Amino acid sequence: MGKPGIAVFAFGVPYNINSNKLIAEIASRKAREIKAPIYTQLDIRINSEVKVEYINEIQGNPPPTLRMARGAIHWAKFNEITELWVCAAKPHLWRCLRDLKYAANESGIKIEIKICEMIKWYSENYWFCPDSTQEFTRSRENWQLREKILQRMPIFLYKFIAS
Repeated sequence: MGKPGIAVFAFGVPYNINSNKLIAEIASRKAREIKAPIYTQLDIRINSEVKVEYINEIQGNPPPTLRMARGAIHWAKFNEITELWVCAAKPHLWRCLRDLKYAANESGIKIEIKICEMIKWYSENYWFCPDSTQEFTRSRENWQLREKILQRMPIFLYKFIAS
């Protein structure tokens, strides 16, 4: 086992919606279990007994997934983390993994990427919160419409939009 760290991606805004509270709880549990620090964003509130570093962002304006992934990889490289656990909402997980792998390749870092198992305990529908201020995380329909576009977008264009 390498030196672990956890990259935690919010799903919607603000921090107190159900999806972000669950993501924070899963990440906190995993961090305590494997004794690992966390890299995340402001819409994820981690309890104080876990070491946390936040991406530099403006409150209410969360970073795109690729920027968050690049930040997590930079953080992992700086902290000599060799095993990066990912905690994200199930519908967002595929893109978090893709962007982390892309960012790792871009930076030349060799890192093992793993998924926090508890994410799989919840259905896809659980993660959507009608009280999110981000419209695309309020419902499965809104999310899928946006994701279909992002899945088909060439990486050079996605990089431009997400940077």
